[in-house]
Amino acid sequence: MTLAQDITKRFNGDWHGDYGAFPTPGHSPSDRGTTVKDDPGAPDGVLINSFNGGDAIAIKDQCREWGILPSRDADQIRIRSTWRVTGSFEYVDEDGAVLYRTQRREKAGERKKFVAERLNGTEWAGGIKGVRRVLYRLPEILAAPADEPVYLVEGERKADKLASWGLIGTAVAFGSNGWLSSYADALAGRTVIILPDNDDVGRAFAEKAGADLQGAGCSIRIIDLPGLPPKGDIMDWSGSADDLRALVEKVEVPAAETFAVADLGAWSTIQPTPKAFIMAGFVPARELTLATGAGGANKSTFGQQLATCCAAGVPMLGIDVMQGPALYITAEDDDDRLHWMQTHICRALAVDMAGMVGKLHLVSLRGRLGNELATFDAEGKLRPAPSFQLLKATIEQTGSSLVVLDNAAHLFAGNENDRQQVTAFVNLLYSLCRDLGVTIILVAHSNKAGDSYSGSTAWLNAVRSQIVLQRPEGAIDPDERLLTLGKANYARQGEELRCRWHEFALVRDEDLPADLRQEMAATVQASHDNDVFLRCLDIRNGQERAVSENAASAKTYAPKVFAEMPESKGVGIKRLEAAMDRLFRTGSIERGFLWREDRKDKFGLRRPCADPAQECADPRADPAPTRCADPAFTPLQPRTHTHPISKDIPGAALQGPAPDLDDDGLDESGDIIGWNDKPHGGR
Repeated sequence: MTLAQDITKRFNGDWHGDYGAFPTPGHSPSDRGTTVKDDPGAPDGVLINSFNGGDAIAIKDQCREWGILPSRDADQIRIRSTWRVTGSFEYVDEDGAVLYRTQRREKAGERKKFVAERLNGTEWAGGIKGVRRVLYRLPEILAAPADEPVYLVEGERKADKLASWGLIGTAVAFGSNGWLSSYADALAGRTVIILPDNDDVGRAFAEKAGADLQGAGCSIRIIDLPGLPPKGDIMDWSGSADDLRALVEKVEVPAAETFAVADLGAWSTIQPTPKAFIMAGFVPARELTLATGAGGANKSTFGQQLATCCAAGVPMLGIDVMQGPALYITAEDDDDRLHWMQTHICRALAVDMAGMVGKLHLVSLRGRLGNELATFDAEGKLRPAPSFQLLKATIEQTGSSLVVLDNAAHLFAGNENDRQQVTAFVNLLYSLCRDLGVTIILVAHSNKAGDSYSGSTAWLNAVRSQIVLQRPEGAIDPDERLLTLGKANYARQGEELRCRWHEFALVRDEDLPADLRQEMAATVQASHDNDVFLRCLDIRNGQERAVSENAASAKTYAPKVFAEMPESKGVGIKRLEAAMDRLFRTGSIERGFLWREDRKDKFGLRRPCADPAQECADPRADPAPTRCADPAFTPLQPRTHTHPISKDIPGAALQGPAPDLDDDGLDESGDIIGWNDKPHGGR
């Protein structure tokens, strides 16, 4: 007979496998409010718990009088000098196999602590990482009738007390801090009574567990036990099992929460309204639109310009917009860049920047840490981040009806290829559309494979609208842009809008003066033809097949030879002759020595040497010549606009192409393109 079995017998109790239950002294013989369990690590080798007001120390004193336990003096000396186990609780799976245990340990002068141990063969080892976590007393829950309520408390001792009353009690390891959403699966569809501790931590535990249990289809009732002291719990409660059942019966079962069902009766009395648009046909109101495109397609320009148009109430590229306060947030550009862009956008739209105060709101998050709007926990569930609350508060304070977020890479911290995470993030943004009535445009990059978005198809499937900004395929003008309706649930998919990047804004050709349009078109064609001529020249010289500027040399006349090459892209002899003339006059080509052939110097057209003071040498000489001497090594030069006409007319087509590389907009020196060309703010 073990020590615990001996104590159970002395108090006229019953033995239940690994613990005994007996009447608490002073209670009726049928009472079973005190339990005893063998535990070699506990004081005296046993654990005694009383769940209905009994004094465990007095019970031990009675056992000492009977000679079952050692004298108090020897026991107290040992207790004061060592950590003692004052509670040990085993967690088992559905079949009763032990998974792990928790212990409450106390020492005089120290705060109590809780530890968890796993069973390693026949020995206990510290830590339960990687061990399956289950509810306390799981087999009893599974064996109980489905209509019998389960009582959820924060600690194992409390669950044991409920069990001693004949109730189904359960708890989780580490109390209020130990709840996992997965625990709800074992209680799915049941009635669960939550008995929180009388403090803020207990109430938070009840709310968190209750939300997960409701999601599992449980009927939830949270009972605040009357008369508890601060931080008190059921161990401090003076009521009985019958009192607890009476409390539960008095609390009405909350009506099951349902989805909001449309009132067709009310709908039948009012006229439906068509979908409203922030930008007619392209950006539906109170929706999330995904704006995508490759780097350098001027997505940022589009977002800031559309926000300006809505704030000012002027058309965007000839399309009507819904006027209202607008908010543009960028994580890529700083305030100086925003200022520069806004000045040029206002000039292009002919609106006064001072008149935008209180209507247009610009925010730079560049360099700020923690810009992500949400994070994802170990179970993959979305958790709104502090930046989301800041975004919501900013929208409310500014009263913005349009919000442009630039861009997704800075605001989404999850896995862009994870459908569940992408959908959850999109729904988080949709909550702003629903709660605040705001329209959101989320700027995002396309991928390198040529798709109009990067990551999971959920980016496209979860939104109701997508617009794509890109360079038209085959266009010779690097500043042409094509705005396409990629996905449209409220408009005709595939609608297109052509425009161009011009002086740091997006404009339509028809909105420019006719003479400027004509001159820009001529400049674009001339630049294109120059590029074609130089490309063909590099290919021929790389093949050591010289060409001439002399029209009398029919077989080697450069314009004629180049016109027959596929690299000329159909540019005819006349245009190539004009290109050759321009390139000669700007010093981009010259006639000079190319290589030695059959002991003779070979001359023809070439790009000038990088170092004019150095005479180009035979590329086959020893030692090898410099790179500039060998046309085969001559790299294709960056495109330069060499047309000699009207260089001071503003516009990308005449002064340099639109910013490339993810809308960077910086020149080779790191300055904003055009910043050093003329006085700030001047044309």
